[in-house]
Amino acid sequence: MSVLSPGGSGQMTSRYQLVAIDLDGTIINKDGAIVSGAAEAIRRVLARGIAVTLATGRMYQPTNRFAHELGLSAPLICYQGALIREPGDGAVLWHKPLPGPLACRVLTVMREQGLHRYAYIDGSIYVEQRREEDSRYAQNNGVELHLVDDLSALLERQPTELAARGDAAEVELLIARIRAVCGSGVIVNRIHTSFCEVAHGESGKGNALKYLAERLAVPRSRTVAIGDSPNDVSMLEWAGLGIAVGDVPAEVRTAADWVIDNGAEDSFGEAVARLLDCSEG
Repeated sequence: MSVLSPGGSGQMTSRYQLVAIDLDGTIINKDGAIVSGAAEAIRRVLARGIAVTLATGRMYQPTNRFAHELGLSAPLICYQGALIREPGDGAVLWHKPLPGPLACRVLTVMREQGLHRYAYIDGSIYVEQRREEDSRYAQNNGVELHLVDDLSALLERQPTELAARGDAAEVELLIARIRAVCGSGVIVNRIHTSFCEVAHGESGKGNALKYLAERLAVPRSRTVAIGDSPNDVSMLEWAGLGIAVGDVPAEVRTAADWVIDNGAEDSFGEAVARLLDCSEG
């Protein structure tokens, strides 16, 4: 079990104890690399005795790789908050998969629209049609891609997420239809104009951060969330301090306590500097 380590004898006590950081758009650029200065900024947070987790829509394998690169030891929030696993040994602490009947309703809507479909099960991706971009994604992220005849046959295994790809109009219609059919039973996250993910209604980064903070005995007031997209809104709202970085949409701006946009990739570094300046005591 992960625990928070107290600071050494000469270490300052921080107002904050746990920081959850989004990956893509926050500390990862469009090329999939950690933005300049982000790793050093995170090291400064860790040096204050503050635990750092990653809270991302990515699967566990690439998230764990980034955690290792950044020197993180706190449990990792993956799949938009549907899964929390320990780095290293991968022990599962929290999992909110889609129950079979609910997953079946979601998949039916996707199939009715004829969109390319994905099921994320036990750390692997399953598809009914193999596409070059899917194979490339799986290879780049160290996950297995399986071609199957019918995703419906896998739904009893309770997928962590279902996803679909299409053009912008198709995805927008799909999101509206899934929400109409499934209501609050699911969370639908639009990742790009052409891609959306569907997860259990009790998932989400906010719920996952709440669970993790309670597990680590960190009061809500001592938590921080840093992100940049609508998928981060729930954790920005739940955290004691929500920080949005970059040129964020209006709903993200509204959810955050601070918005830091210096017009460059180092908005995250500036956010951390301000956080540490105000975190003593």
